[in-house]
This record gives sequence, structure tokens and C-alpha cells, in this order.
Amino acid sequence: AHRGPDGEGIWIDRECGIGLAHRRLAIIDPSEAASQPMMSCDGRYQTIFNGEIYNFRELAADLVQRGYVFNSNSDTAVLGPLYDHLGADMLSRLNGIFAFAIWDVEKRELFIARDAFGVKPLYYTRAGRGLLFASELKALLAFPDLDRAIDIDAIGDYLVHLWSPGERTPLRGVSKLLPGHFLRARLDHIETCTWYRPLAQAGPDFSHNKKVSAKSLVHELAQVFDTAVADQCMSDVPLGAFLSGGVDSSAIVASMVATGNPPRQTYCVGFQGGGLADEGFGDDLVYARKVAARLAVPLSPIMVTQPSADDIQNLVYMLDEPQADPAPLYVAAISKAARADGVKVLLGGTGGDDIFSGYRRHKAAAARVRAGGLAKRFAEAPIDGLVSRVSKPMQRRLEKLRYMFAGTDEEFLLRAFEFNRRESALDILTPEVRVRIAPRGDEALAQAMQNSRGMPLVERMLALEMCGFLPDHNLNYTDKASMAHGVEVRVPFLDARLVALSRKTPWNLKTTWFSEKWIFKQSQRSRLPAEILDRKKTGFGAPMRHWIAGPMRAMVEDIFASRRFRERGLFDTSALARLLRDTLLQRRDGAYLIFAVIMIELWMRRFVDAGNAPLAHADLSQLGSLQ
Repeated sequence: AHRGPDGEGIWIDRECGIGLAHRRLAIIDPSEAASQPMMSCDGRYQTIFNGEIYNFRELAADLVQRGYVFNSNSDTAVLGPLYDHLGADMLSRLNGIFAFAIWDVEKRELFIARDAFGVKPLYYTRAGRGLLFASELKALLAFPDLDRAIDIDAIGDYLVHLWSPGERTPLRGVSKLLPGHFLRARLDHIETCTWYRPLAQAGPDFSHNKKVSAKSLVHELAQVFDTAVADQCMSDVPLGAFLSGGVDSSAIVASMVATGNPPRQTYCVGFQGGGLADEGFGDDLVYARKVAARLAVPLSPIMVTQPSADDIQNLVYMLDEPQADPAPLYVAAISKAARADGVKVLLGGTGGDDIFSGYRRHKAAAARVRAGGLAKRFAEAPIDGLVSRVSKPMQRRLEKLRYMFAGTDEEFLLRAFEFNRRESALDILTPEVRVRIAPRGDEALAQAMQNSRGMPLVERMLALEMCGFLPDHNLNYTDKASMAHGVEVRVPFLDARLVALSRKTPWNLKTTWFSEKWIFKQSQRSRLPAEILDRKKTGFGAPMRHWIAGPMRAMVEDIFASRRFRERGLFDTSALARLLRDTLLQRRDGAYLIFAVIMIELWMRRFVDAGNAPLAHADLSQLGSLQ
């Protein structure tokens, strides 16, 4: 119900054995005419839909000319007729974010689809001869016979990455429908198919092509970006935006203003309490205020402190998966404030770093290519004297860089996505569990890496972003945390036209020796000041190391000492005791690995230990109450 506080609907055909249920977040055509489940006018198709189709009016106009009759004011109403006209080929015509299901009454066939980049989540499980699916994993737990067996490989992924790549979820019997995929189900057959392949869209390496003009790319990029933002401002309810003062969110707000769609309100997180500077994070609020003043848009600071034990418990419920990242707390706090302001839609900058090369690992990939053999020498050289003279955050980055550079290109790519080193992360599992972890590592990332062979190293890493970190982590928690308060987040950087343009852009125009996202920053020079475009990237993080050593320490020690935790037999308690001790003494950087263990244990208690008991609802209304 938190995903759709504006209405509900249920449709059941007992003869066919099909039932569809929907909670509504009314954004396009808030009238009852757009309620769901929605039957097509000819009575053949029943549709439920989460998301937005930004080009639905153009699609509707074409369908009307072809003789179809429907409510042309609703994007949901377009889906049935378009499916009748084109079948699965309809998906390539949709400009939007979506997870939807269409039941064909005549064929007795179910068609389920997910958008190209995985903005909207979709989980499913095969239950006996049937199929269950939902926007959140916890909805499936209402089914009393759901197999709650744990996927041990997925638990390993959460320890290593903080997220689980590909189809895996923490429950062995539940899968994620992959981005760019659809599923067809009949009474006797279920199949999944691909309709969009990110790597198939990758362009050639233009880095040494003299015909490619940076100036023309900058001009084209500015135009396509404005078009994407303008399209995603389509709404019958008020719009707002995230505004961290970073490049991506600032560019989106500037474009909203320039295209005549100024946000009703913008939001930025500000921190109260210590530890932020010690972990390499800056004060976004200072820069957000400067951008808001320059663009003459209102800004609401959302002040947060360290989370309580109840906040962490509710975070586990909200996310469905044990993702050990505190960032969803801030998305939830902003979304709660937005909903209170009457803002149901927020535009955010997710995806900008993933398509235009904005992370430190992308600069590392470029440096590996540019430096050649020097990268390997750096990984092997003794630098103890240098390390002792730099800050703790820099020490951690140098250590990670040396670890990445020490491997082959393939090892470099996989290590870049290890938040915790795989070997040390799995060492905290009991020997009995550890031997059950697949030795090959992350199957989904390894497959994406295999498919990217022949591409430049930076482009290979960007391909891995699109096949793992972006859909399975950033987009996943952004959707869950915002929809927990009935707010939709749209992501203009993942407009298909903008992604396509990014892929034909030479990698060395994306990341230079001194700048991330160079080409995109150039496209925004006329709108945003240099102090915003050239500011050091800080990330959307939290002082986790400070929290583990301080306000969260008692909770960590209580969980590690609990009988239920020990008897579960998942983690080696002696190894965990050493990890905690060494982390508190700053001998080891283990804070996020400890937090991952806490999230996994709390997830097990909430979703597995309950067995077939009714699933208790968390008080998500309090999750954003970190002010």
C-alpha cells in the first residue's frame, strides 16, 4: 500500500486461474477513468502497470488513427492496444520506466515486461504449476507456501558487493526479472526473453577518430539532455527534484528551469553529527544552496543524524534485500518530505555517473590504459612511506587501487565492483557455508564481462555498471526508498536517446586525467558555474565507520552475541569478533562488511524466521524521520 496510497483494485478470473492486484500512485490522469487493473475497451486485455510512459500521447495518436478506442488521457490505457498491435515488439516503442503485466483473455496468456535499464523492480517465483510476481519481494511472502530457502551464493554477493547481481535474490526460489526482459506465461509453459541488450547497443571506440568533433558532441549532448528532461517533466501532479549541488542533479534542475518546467521544490540532505569529513564526504548543502539561488528555485534542507536501531530495522523491511548501504535512508527522508509538500514526482541524477564515467573506478580504468605498464609497477611498488602521510580516506583508495591494478584486465574489472574484497568477505562465513559458495564468483558480472570483450577497458566497465551496480543497487534502493512514501523518482540520464549518445562518445572524452564526465560537464558550462562543475565528487554516502565505532556499536555487539545469530550457523563468530576488534582499533577497514552482516541477519529475522506467520508491516512513515 505504501507504493500506491491513492487507490487499489483487484481483478480475478477463477476459471482461468488468474488474479491481478494493483495499488495506485495517481500521477497521469488522476481520475477514476485511469484506475487499475484496466480492461481494454474490446474486453480482451487486462493490464496492471507501475511506472510512466513519457511518449504515451504520440503512441495514443497513432493508435487512434489505426482505429483503436481507449482513454487517451492515460498512459496505462495505451498498453493493451499497443500490445494488440505489435505484441512484444511494442517494448521498443516505449519511452519510459515500467514494470507491467497484460493478461490476454482470448489466448489465456500473461505478458510481463520490465524497462530497459531496470528502473522499476519486478520479482517473480514459480509456485507449483503457477506463477507469482510483484513489485516488491515482500509481497510474495504473503503466499504461505513460498520456498524461503536461502540462496547462499546471493548472500556471498551481498557481503562482497553490498548488492546481488543479476537474477539472484536472497531467497533461492525468487528471481528478479532482468532489465530489458519480458516473460510469457501460459498454463503449461513459462519463458523469459530479452527485448533489449545493453551491450549490443555499445558503439565502437572512437577515441582516435579525428572525424569525431568534441564540439559537435557537446552541442548534441546539450540538446538531447534537455529533450530527455522535458519529456520526463510530463505530469498531472507537482514535480520536485533532488539537488545535491553535484553536477548531475544541478544539471537536471537547470534544464527543468530552462525548458519551462521549474520544480515546485528541491531537496538536499544535510548531516548533523561527526565523522563525515573523516570518511571523505563533503557538505553538499553548501553547494545546493548556491545552485538553488542561481536558478531561483526553492530548496528544502533535510537534516539527518545517525540512524537508530529502529531505523535500521525499517530499512531492512523497506529494501526487501539486505543491501548494506545507508543511502536509502536519505532517499526515504527526502521522499517523505516531498510527499508532505504535495510533490509526488522527483527527478534525480541516478545514471549520470554510469553512462558518462563519473566514478573513481572509471578514472582508474582510464589510468590503467593511459599508464600502461606503470600501473602494474605502482601495484607492486612499496609505498608505505606515502601511505603514512595521507588521510585515512586516501589510504583506503590507494589500497583499493593497488588491489585492482595488480590483476589482469578481467580481474581488474571484477575487483572494481568489490566493496569488500571477495576473499576476506567470504572468510567470515562458517567453513560449512563457505564451501557452498560458487568458486567462480559473480556469475552475472562474469557473463557481462565476457559479452564486453573487444571493447575499450573503460567501456567494458561502463557495461558492467549497466548490468549490475546500476539496476541491482542504485535503482533498486532508489525505487524502494521513494515508493515507501508514495513518491516516484524519474531518471532523465537513462533516457534511451541519451544512453545511445553516451555510447557513441569516445571514452577519453568522458574521463580525462583530471576530470570525470568531462564531455557532459562541457555541455553544461553555459548554465552552471565552474565551482559546481569542477567540484570534487563526494558521493551519496554516510560516515559508516564513525557509526560502527560509536552509535551503532551496541547494536552490532548485541546481534553478534545473540543466541539466534550464533545458532544460525551462517557466520564464523570468532572471525567476526576479530573483524570488529580490528575495525574499532582501525587496523582494518571492516565497517561496511560488519554492516552487511547486520543487514543480512536482520533480513533473516524479518523475512525468513517468521516462516508462514503473517508478515508484520514496518512503520515506514517513520523511516524518513531522521530530521
